[in-house]
Amino acid sequence: MKKVLITGITGMIGKHLAKLYVKEGFEVGGISRATSASRYFNESLDYKHFAGDIMDVKFLEEVWQKFNPDLVFHLAAQAFNGESWKAEETTYSLNIQGAHNVFETCRKFSPKARIIPACSSAEYGIVPDDMIPIDEDKTPLHPITPYGVSKAAMEMMARQYHLNYNMDFVLPRLFIHVGPEHPPVTALQNFARQLAAIKLGLQKPVIIVGNMETARDFVDVRDGVKALYLLSQKGISGEVYNQCSGKAYTIKESLDMLIKISGLNVTVEQDKSLFRPSDEKLLLGKPDKLEALGWKAEISFNETLTDIYNDWLSRLKK
Repeated sequence: MKKVLITGITGMIGKHLAKLYVKEGFEVGGISRATSASRYFNESLDYKHFAGDIMDVKFLEEVWQKFNPDLVFHLAAQAFNGESWKAEETTYSLNIQGAHNVFETCRKFSPKARIIPACSSAEYGIVPDDMIPIDEDKTPLHPITPYGVSKAAMEMMARQYHLNYNMDFVLPRLFIHVGPEHPPVTALQNFARQLAAIKLGLQKPVIIVGNMETARDFVDVRDGVKALYLLSQKGISGEVYNQCSGKAYTIKESLDMLIKISGLNVTVEQDKSLFRPSDEKLLLGKPDKLEALGWKAEISFNETLTDIYNDWLSRLKK
């Protein structure tokens, strides 16, 4: 039985990915900070959990020696683009130095393992109109946010390990992954939380929003983890793959869909303090390379938004 180790296993993607690998019969191990792991200690875990920090090299070395993984997903990070403006130092530290700690531990203790780090569409930055949809092998990286910069640095580091040490890296650039069980630090989750609160009488019928004109290519996390699973099986070592749907929705369109799902009559108010110093107008990916391996986004955006809204209703009722 192959062993799969997932850093950041209690995050939204990590949790769904662990469920998939357990279902497929793999032995799964996961790393998360003790503070984040505590959210799930009331659940029965189907994997071996290691509570610790990727900034602690000694901890990582102990985990690798105990678990000896054949496949490593590196998901642990400061994972939110908007938050990176407020926490630049943390973002650079966790996403660059933390990744180096993981990669170097792999080099020492599991040099033959396949390693799949979560790269990001934020690495592309502002893309010229004539280069949209984004082709991962033709579009240069021009990140404009601290998060995007940190992910580009991590990806280049992974490529360096692949080229210099002949390590097996596959590099998925994840466009925005959305779904249930996510904190309200992204626009869609924030909107859904506010609408659920209004529905339950916990908030006045007013939705506070930021910039509504940007457009994003959203992927349901349940589709996304299937893509990661496929890449672990069929991805070509050293290659980059856009993990995207090939469709984009503006933030305004997304909010309108959520309001319709909720059945509520609400007022929308814009708060300029929620605007970022800069923001990519459109991030729309070309999924052809991943689809050639046999993957396709199956869950509709409307279904994803419905599940996010219902998830917040359930959470706020508790």
